[in-house]
Amino acid sequence: MSEQYNTQPAGLEKSLDGMYKKWPQLPEGFKKWLANNVWWLALVGAILSALSVLTSWNYAGQVSRVDDFARSYGVDLYNGGSSTYWWIMMAASAVEAVLLFMAFQKLKEHKKDGWNLLFYTSLVSVGATVLAAFMSKSVVGTLIGAAIGALISWFFLFAVRSKFTK
Repeated sequence: MSEQYNTQPAGLEKSLDGMYKKWPQLPEGFKKWLANNVWWLALVGAILSALSVLTSWNYAGQVSRVDDFARSYGVDLYNGGSSTYWWIMMAASAVEAVLLFMAFQKLKEHKKDGWNLLFYTSLVSVGATVLAAFMSKSVVGTLIGAAIGALISWFFLFAVRSKFTK
Protein backbone atom coordinates (compact mmCIF):
# COMPACT_ATOMS: atom_id res chain seq x y z
CA MET A 1 0.00 0.00 0.00
CA SER A 2 1.41 3.40 -0.90
CA GLU A 3 1.54 6.16 1.66
CA GLN A 4 -1.50 8.43 1.74
CA TYR A 5 -0.65 12.09 2.36
CA ASN A 6 -4.03 13.75 2.24
CA THR A 7 -3.84 16.63 4.68
CA GLN A 8 -3.97 20.16 3.30
CA PRO A 9 -0.25 20.63 4.03
CA ALA A 10 0.55 17.25 2.44
CA GLY A 11 4.15 18.29 1.72
CA LEU A 12 4.73 19.00 5.41
CA GLU A 13 3.04 15.75 6.39
CA LYS A 14 5.23 13.79 3.96
CA SER A 15 8.42 15.55 5.11
CA LEU A 16 7.68 14.98 8.78
CA ASP A 17 6.72 11.36 8.15
CA GLY A 18 10.02 10.78 6.36
CA MET A 19 11.96 12.51 9.13
CA TYR A 20 10.31 10.59 11.95
CA LYS A 21 10.77 7.24 10.17
CA LYS A 22 14.53 7.84 10.60
CA TRP A 23 14.20 8.43 14.33
CA PRO A 24 14.18 5.63 16.93
CA GLN A 25 10.79 3.93 16.92
CA LEU A 26 8.40 3.25 19.77
CA PRO A 27 7.75 -0.41 20.63
CA GLU A 28 4.97 -1.86 18.47
CA GLY A 29 2.87 -2.73 21.53
CA PHE A 30 2.95 0.87 22.73
CA LYS A 31 2.08 2.17 19.26
CA LYS A 32 -0.91 -0.15 19.18
CA TRP A 33 -1.99 0.91 22.69
CA LEU A 34 -1.62 4.59 21.79
CA ALA A 35 -3.55 4.19 18.52
CA ASN A 36 -6.35 2.36 20.34
CA ASN A 37 -6.55 4.94 23.13
CA VAL A 38 -5.83 8.24 21.39
CA TRP A 39 -9.56 8.83 20.88
CA TRP A 40 -10.26 9.31 24.58
CA LEU A 41 -7.04 11.31 24.99
CA ALA A 42 -8.35 13.61 22.24
CA LEU A 43 -11.70 13.86 24.03
CA VAL A 44 -9.97 14.84 27.28
CA GLY A 45 -7.89 17.34 25.30
CA ALA A 46 -11.04 18.78 23.74
CA ILE A 47 -12.65 19.26 27.15
CA LEU A 48 -9.49 20.85 28.58
CA SER A 49 -9.20 23.12 25.53
CA ALA A 50 -12.82 24.20 25.96
CA LEU A 51 -12.12 24.98 29.63
CA SER A 52 -9.03 26.90 28.51
CA VAL A 53 -11.26 29.09 26.34
CA LEU A 54 -13.24 30.07 29.42
CA THR A 55 -10.08 30.77 31.41
CA SER A 56 -8.54 32.80 28.58
CA TRP A 57 -11.78 34.76 28.20
CA ASN A 58 -11.62 35.64 31.88
CA TYR A 59 -7.93 36.63 31.79
CA ALA A 60 -8.26 38.62 28.57
CA GLY A 61 -11.17 40.53 30.03
CA GLN A 62 -9.35 41.26 33.29
CA VAL A 63 -6.14 42.32 31.57
CA SER A 64 -8.08 44.53 29.15
CA ARG A 65 -9.89 46.26 32.06
CA VAL A 66 -6.66 46.85 33.98
CA ASP A 67 -4.92 48.06 30.82
CA ASP A 68 -7.82 50.43 30.00
CA PHE A 69 -7.79 51.79 33.56
CA ALA A 70 -4.02 52.38 33.45
CA ARG A 71 -4.22 54.03 30.02
CA SER A 72 -6.84 56.44 31.33
CA TYR A 73 -4.04 57.71 33.59
CA GLY A 74 -1.46 57.77 30.80
CA VAL A 75 0.26 54.49 31.74
CA ASP A 76 0.67 51.61 29.28
CA LEU A 77 1.20 48.63 31.60
CA TYR A 78 1.21 45.92 28.99
CA ASN A 79 2.58 47.72 25.92
CA GLY A 80 -0.65 46.77 24.16
CA GLY A 81 0.27 43.08 23.87
CA SER A 82 -0.81 41.25 26.97
CA SER A 83 -4.56 41.19 26.38
CA THR A 84 -3.90 40.37 22.70
CA TYR A 85 -1.90 37.35 23.88
CA TRP A 86 -4.91 36.05 25.83
CA TRP A 87 -7.26 36.63 22.90
CA ILE A 88 -4.92 34.65 20.62
CA MET A 89 -4.69 31.82 23.15
CA MET A 90 -8.47 31.82 23.54
CA ALA A 91 -9.03 31.63 19.78
CA ALA A 92 -6.44 28.87 19.39
CA SER A 93 -7.95 26.89 22.26
CA ALA A 94 -11.40 27.22 20.72
CA VAL A 95 -10.17 25.96 17.33
CA GLU A 96 -8.26 23.12 19.02
CA ALA A 97 -11.33 22.13 21.06
CA VAL A 98 -13.50 21.99 17.93
CA LEU A 99 -10.90 19.97 15.99
CA LEU A 100 -10.42 17.52 18.86
CA PHE A 101 -14.20 17.08 19.34
CA MET A 102 -14.46 16.41 15.60
CA ALA A 103 -11.56 13.93 15.74
CA PHE A 104 -12.41 11.70 18.68
CA GLN A 105 -15.05 9.48 17.00
CA LYS A 106 -12.95 9.14 13.85
CA LEU A 107 -9.92 8.22 15.96
CA LYS A 108 -11.99 5.58 17.75
CA GLU A 109 -12.70 4.08 14.32
CA HIS A 110 -9.01 4.40 13.27
CA LYS A 111 -9.87 6.70 10.38
CA LYS A 112 -7.11 8.71 8.73
CA ASP A 113 -9.40 11.75 8.86
CA GLY A 114 -9.19 11.60 12.66
CA TRP A 115 -5.40 11.53 12.51
CA ASN A 116 -5.49 14.46 10.07
CA LEU A 117 -7.53 16.47 12.58
CA LEU A 118 -4.91 15.77 15.27
CA PHE A 119 -2.24 16.98 12.86
CA TYR A 120 -4.22 20.17 12.18
CA THR A 121 -4.63 20.66 15.93
CA SER A 122 -0.87 20.47 16.36
CA LEU A 123 -0.36 23.03 13.60
CA VAL A 124 -2.84 25.42 15.26
CA SER A 125 -1.00 25.01 18.55
CA VAL A 126 2.39 25.71 16.97
CA GLY A 127 1.04 28.69 15.04
CA ALA A 128 -0.60 30.25 18.09
CA THR A 129 2.51 29.75 20.19
CA VAL A 130 4.70 31.37 17.54
CA LEU A 131 2.33 34.34 17.33
CA ALA A 132 2.19 34.62 21.10
CA ALA A 133 5.98 34.38 21.35
CA PHE A 134 6.34 37.77 19.72
CA MET A 135 4.13 39.27 22.42
CA SER A 136 6.08 37.78 25.29
CA LYS A 137 9.21 39.04 26.95
CA SER A 138 10.96 35.78 26.17
CA VAL A 139 10.59 35.43 22.40
CA VAL A 140 13.54 33.06 21.96
CA GLY A 141 12.60 30.90 24.95
CA THR A 142 8.99 30.65 23.81
CA LEU A 143 10.03 29.73 20.27
CA ILE A 144 12.45 27.09 21.57
CA GLY A 145 9.67 25.70 23.78
CA ALA A 146 7.28 25.65 20.82
CA ALA A 147 9.84 23.80 18.69
CA ILE A 148 10.51 21.22 21.41
CA GLY A 149 6.79 20.75 22.03
CA ALA A 150 6.11 20.30 18.31
CA LEU A 151 8.94 17.79 17.89
CA ILE A 152 7.69 15.71 20.81
CA SER A 153 4.01 15.82 19.86
CA TRP A 154 4.78 15.03 16.22
CA PHE A 155 7.03 12.15 17.30
CA PHE A 156 4.05 10.43 18.94
CA LEU A 157 1.59 11.53 16.25
CA PHE A 158 3.71 10.16 13.41
CA ALA A 159 4.50 7.00 15.40
CA VAL A 160 0.85 5.98 15.12
CA ARG A 161 0.10 7.45 11.70
CA SER A 162 0.22 4.06 9.99
CA LYS A 163 -2.49 2.75 12.35
CA PHE A 164 -5.08 5.16 10.86
CA THR A 165 -5.86 3.94 7.36
CA LYS A 166 -9.64 3.68 7.00
